Amino acid sequence: MMPMTRPGIEVLLDRPDERGLVVSAYADMTVQDGFHRYVEQNLENLAAEAVKLLSGADARKALEENLDVIREAIRTEYDPAAAGMAIFAGASTKLRHVMNLEFPVENRLVIDEEAYVLPLLERWYGEPPYLVALFDSNEAQLFEARHGRSEPLDNLSRADAGQEMQRDKPRFTHKKRFAATHHERLQGTEDAPLFRELADAVKEHWREGNFAGLILLGKPQYTGPLRGLLPKEIGAHVAGEAAHPMTAQPDEIADDASRLAFEWEARREQEILSELNERWKENHLVANGPTDVLDALQQGRATRILLGTRRDIPGAQCSDCGYRFGAPVGVCPYCQGRCRNVNAVQDIMRLSMRHGVPISIFRAADNNPLDRAGGVAAFVRAPANWAPNPELARSSEGHAEPAPQGGS
Repeated sequence: MMPMTRPGIEVLLDRPDERGLVVSAYADMTVQDGFHRYVEQNLENLAAEAVKLLSGADARKALEENLDVIREAIRTEYDPAAAGMAIFAGASTKLRHVMNLEFPVENRLVIDEEAYVLPLLERWYGEPPYLVALFDSNEAQLFEARHGRSEPLDNLSRADAGQEMQRDKPRFTHKKRFAATHHERLQGTEDAPLFRELADAVKEHWREGNFAGLILLGKPQYTGPLRGLLPKEIGAHVAGEAAHPMTAQPDEIADDASRLAFEWEARREQEILSELNERWKENHLVANGPTDVLDALQQGRATRILLGTRRDIPGAQCSDCGYRFGAPVGVCPYCQGRCRNVNAVQDIMRLSMRHGVPISIFRAADNNPLDRAGGVAAFVRAPANWAPNPELARSSEGHAEPAPQGGS
């Protein structure tokens, strides 16, 4: 089973101009009572409740068409290794997207004008991937660690690793002096060709991926030189180090990566909360509440999102200009268009993914630090200095080039 990927989520988000009924179904595929799955029965119960809420024969007919797509996907595309499924169907827009999930989900049926992807986004940001390098002086392996499992990405080895060890013997001149040699064991590990090749591979995968941190598994005499070859922006995200044999199994690698990532995230959480409290104290470059956070995201000012435990924050989106608000709004204040109700947390997460803004999720059940900010806050690079018009509102989501602005 393929793990959940960013492109698999983005295909559901990048549908800005399509309008129509979309049915999002989440199915719990775990076994209950020893050998039963009640997914189809639960789906029919949810569908019966949904039909009661729809008025009009056309809406009910559209719902039934989409439910048929969902039923077929559960019967024919279920992976026995999956703990859950997410199925998105929109007959009027030809949307059909099926995902087998490696994590369990609650049975849920959501009918809206766009796909309900909040459970996927929460999982994506709640357990981000880490790049793992397992290496010694002869070989190296790169993995992506996510959700307690590791997936291999790359393998490297020294071209001369199989040569006889006599290449390590120093050569003598007639004056008993060492002759020049370029072997790394005499020059120092920082000059090892394998480490330079590994550093280049780490940089390439880091650039192509969306990793929260880098984990180094190897002896200290090897991890130190590799750190020195990495760019500062990657070195600053080394989440941890641990000695590890090259013969380690994938489960052992995933366990060590999970432990180091958990410890690093706990330290990062305290650092971020300390910075948040300082910004609150100085009232400096912080957006508080869903409305200010969505404004910062759509205006390109947000640098990090801080999300608490609330997932039911109401919001709105203008059907004409597309601008999003962190509160129920009937009429858009910028273009006077009609607004529809949406989930503000989903909008914050989807815009963060589109603009590449990191999210820190705080799951503390007691004394949630984000309560005083309405459940969500953001670090920003600058205060708001312009009022968006319809063209700018759409360009902020990447649908068009920004229109020229007159004044500030």
